Amino acid sequence: MIRNATFAYVVSVDYIVNQSLRNVEEAPLKFLPAHMLAVASLLLVGACGAPQQGAFTPAPIVPEVALEAAETHDPTEPFTVSAVDGVLERVTVTSDRAKTVDGKFSEDLTSWTSEGVLDAGSTHTVTAMAVSSDGTVTEFERQFTTEGREGSGFSVADVTPVVDGETVGVGAPIIVTFTEAAPDRAMVEAQLQVESEKDHEGAWRWMSDTQVIYRTKEYWDAHQTVTFTATFDGVLLGEDTWGSEDYTAEMEVGPANISYTDVNSHYMTVEIDGEVAREIPISAGSGEEWEYHTATGVHLVMEKLSHKVMVAPGKEEGDEGYYETPVNWATRINASGEFVHGAPWSVYAQGNANVSHGCLNASEENAKWFYEISQRGDPVEVVGSPREMPWTNGWGYWVLSFDEWKEGSAL
Repeated sequence: MIRNATFAYVVSVDYIVNQSLRNVEEAPLKFLPAHMLAVASLLLVGACGAPQQGAFTPAPIVPEVALEAAETHDPTEPFTVSAVDGVLERVTVTSDRAKTVDGKFSEDLTSWTSEGVLDAGSTHTVTAMAVSSDGTVTEFERQFTTEGREGSGFSVADVTPVVDGETVGVGAPIIVTFTEAAPDRAMVEAQLQVESEKDHEGAWRWMSDTQVIYRTKEYWDAHQTVTFTATFDGVLLGEDTWGSEDYTAEMEVGPANISYTDVNSHYMTVEIDGEVAREIPISAGSGEEWEYHTATGVHLVMEKLSHKVMVAPGKEEGDEGYYETPVNWATRINASGEFVHGAPWSVYAQGNANVSHGCLNASEENAKWFYEISQRGDPVEVVGSPREMPWTNGWGYWVLSFDEWKEGSAL
């Protein structure tokens, strides 16, 4: 009975309160019985007069970042950066040789794994940023070193044309010769850099496993320093071959000496830094035999000889047509024997007819002037001859278009 009475009383109170809240105008509290009014008053005070509590602030979710790499790491093995209670927004890895390490994120962005072989004997700095679901950020930075590897001895043996105190022409290539065959051309080429003080575009072309040549798309800008670097130290170059040492060389580009020769006009126009410096009457190859045509194509100055004895190409003493002719101020422009040189015996033909064996004959005065201003790598562009110069003839690399040249790259 007591329980039932209590239940009835609670129900009555609930009814009274609800009715009071919904129908205040229809059933004002002053008409309720005193005992019910007292209960209702207490309930209403509890419902409407309780003090407000402060808003609840959850603790931030702080992501944790970890580096999974050995204390002295095998450079051929990958390493991992991972995040707990968050995702990775950024991972950057650089070596103390200013190289950036590539890597790949997992699909859920909770880990990043390196790709490729690291530099041996190098310190690597890892920086990362992770973000949790509530926006809390963790910045991370750690370092680790890689095991050293003994160099195989593969290195740069020579760079041409780079000589202290020498300036070169705007068409100059960079010819790099190695001490031994490249174990992997692509891996070796990836370590070769060419930087210039003025913007340029260029590419490497392999001539053999021991030699690679760099050529620009357009001629170099004049009056600047070009720096070649091979970063071989501690780098895997293919198979089990590790580079032993870095190599750096600087090439000084001088004035833009560019010569234009039309064998049919019998003149060579020499421009220096875009201005015509001299118009030289010349006598080109007679063409009486095929090899006596001066070749059409872009030649480059290769060497200078104040005195030289010219001999018949491909002939021996006693052969028909064999000759030996001493000349002065000989400036070589290809490997098969074409020079700009003094020829006092053909002054009558210079500017009028082609009577040489393939060289560009000039007066002694003009040949000496050309000799003195010439730099290795100066372009001498020849047109008008039916004989095309092979791009492999000396430094005939400009005979190829740049797209053709790039086909020889390993990258």
